[in-house]
Amino acid sequence: MPFNWYEQLKHKIRFWLLARLPTCQETVQVISQSLERSLSIRERVLLKLHLWICMWCQWYLEHLLTIRTTLRSQAEKNPEMELPTTATLSAEARERIKRSLGAE
Repeated sequence: MPFNWYEQLKHKIRFWLLARLPTCQETVQVISQSLERSLSIRERVLLKLHLWICMWCQWYLEHLLTIRTTLRSQAEKNPEMELPTTATLSAEARERIKRSLGAE
């Protein structure tokens, strides 16, 4: 086991970073935003570090990229395919949201 010390060091660094980096919930928001806008240097570094540690967030990013690639390829194959440009809520759904936000 010549690399045993390396694996132990890597594990300790990852554990140390995990305690100091943003949570998965915060990172998921940044991942989603990264598909829509350019991230700041700080955001990119924190995201890369988190992705180095967290396989769950890696998988989430991979799935988002797969979905985006699939949708874009389908849109290219079928240019007449209509994609919704805006989503609208019914008046009832808006009222439910307002009530649930007001209850907090």
